[in-house]
Amino acid sequence: MKLRNIIPAVAMACLTLGFSSCVGDLDVDNINPQQDANYSQDALFNKMYANLSLTGQKGPDGSGDLDDIDEGFSGLIRNLWNANELSTDEAKCIWGDPGIPEFNHNSWSDAHPLMQAMYYRLFFGVTLANYFLQETEGADDANTLTMRAEARFIRALHYYYLMDLYANVPIITTMSKDLATQSSRAEVFSFIESELKDIIGEGNSTEVLADSKSNTYGRADKTAAEMLLARLYLNAEVYTGTARWADAQTRANNVINSQYKLNTTGAGKYSAFQLLFMGDNDTNGAQNEIILPALYDGEQTQSWGGTLFVIASTANSKVTDPALGNYPLGTGQAWGGNHCTKQFVQKFFPNDDAPQGNPFDLTAAAGDDRALFYTLNHELEISDEGDFEKGHTYLKFLNVHSDGSAPHHADYVDTDFPLLRVAEAYLTFAEADARQNGNNCTAAGLEKINALRTRAHANTVSSFSLDNICDEWSREFAYEGMRRVVLIRHNKFGGQSNYKWEWMGGTAAGSSFDAHFNIYAIPVSALNANENLKQNPGYE
Repeated sequence: MKLRNIIPAVAMACLTLGFSSCVGDLDVDNINPQQDANYSQDALFNKMYANLSLTGQKGPDGSGDLDDIDEGFSGLIRNLWNANELSTDEAKCIWGDPGIPEFNHNSWSDAHPLMQAMYYRLFFGVTLANYFLQETEGADDANTLTMRAEARFIRALHYYYLMDLYANVPIITTMSKDLATQSSRAEVFSFIESELKDIIGEGNSTEVLADSKSNTYGRADKTAAEMLLARLYLNAEVYTGTARWADAQTRANNVINSQYKLNTTGAGKYSAFQLLFMGDNDTNGAQNEIILPALYDGEQTQSWGGTLFVIASTANSKVTDPALGNYPLGTGQAWGGNHCTKQFVQKFFPNDDAPQGNPFDLTAAAGDDRALFYTLNHELEISDEGDFEKGHTYLKFLNVHSDGSAPHHADYVDTDFPLLRVAEAYLTFAEADARQNGNNCTAAGLEKINALRTRAHANTVSSFSLDNICDEWSREFAYEGMRRVVLIRHNKFGGQSNYKWEWMGGTAAGSSFDAHFNIYAIPVSALNANENLKQNPGYE
């Protein structure tokens, strides 16, 4: 697999997206790079952000950034979701596409096609950021200095995903044809940490991010860097062997005290929590909680991956059938692929008493706005891996607009995908609090847990252990592409046999799998292309 239009040809790639403004609304013009190869700072800047959402030069398909894979499978959000959800206790997929059964059964190799695509997608993002930094080197106007800080943030974000998924990857900060040397996971951690602290303004750099919530929606600011640092420190023991709980708590507290706030106001029949994942989440109040989204617009930003994938893959046509629940998705796409494990449903219904109904029925029955299950004609257990209705489905993301206005397109969605949101800081604070206090929350941690539970109309709690927190991460962040690292951090993923879920390790009841699967393999294609790279342990 290769990157298409990689540098030096990235000068062409960046110009195939000619945006009308910097990131705020991804207004895509299909500029032909063979006809217009002039450098544009704004176009390259927007292409850098667009890598979070889009898959190629046109959208939704037809000129992908990556060769040798179906473009719809090449997107960052789709592969992030698959890697971190299908491998866990939250979701399984009925499809037999190459790579999907391996996710379901925790049995991938270094030839996994989707993890190869993810590796190259992430390094494509790194390359775009490096190219922007190269082309703007020496600029000293305030606007460009801020944009350079954002380029460094986007590069750090891509490196966070590379470090989390693949661990030992090259750190590339310049444009060069030389073969990159491999860095250890701890070295990548230190690089990300240093970059984020610098662009927050804790060093001597003139390249500093905009203050909290002072930037255009969709662009990174200081709070985005604080939130990514909090995530980095919360997982520091996994990544480096040294815990950084106090640092995680400090950074999380900075986010909680920033200009971003939990969204606590619903609209009509939709809860405040549901508004975070709807087609107008850039304007309905959710934008006050979403620190960094991957932007989507049904007319201007079309992709078969991204939020459309999340929505369409978790419903079939029966969901919107007036005779069978009539729950609106806001898109005509309903692919019927991803459904829930029993263990995820049990986070809300521990007695296996989830009623038959749509998400309005299920949230009422659970006493929790986050229990957005559709259970009509679905069975609780995945007794047949190829049957979508064996296993409930979870309809967290919608393309419906909370104000009643129509989506911009009948199929493609307007729903932005939250990559960073304030609720993560609340749970990070609470977990770091428990980690430092005998694995149970103090009053300070309980306050943060209960803020989230109160927003969801769930009962408040007077005590909360690490096991409770692990479950709360699932209730709050299910289907947001985060579950795998939470399980690893709580020793509930590879290399243990105390916690199991359906089809874990490839058996219906669940079976343990080796700890080396806590890190994905460096793709064999990357190893073949660069003799400096060494495979991760267990995949040799």
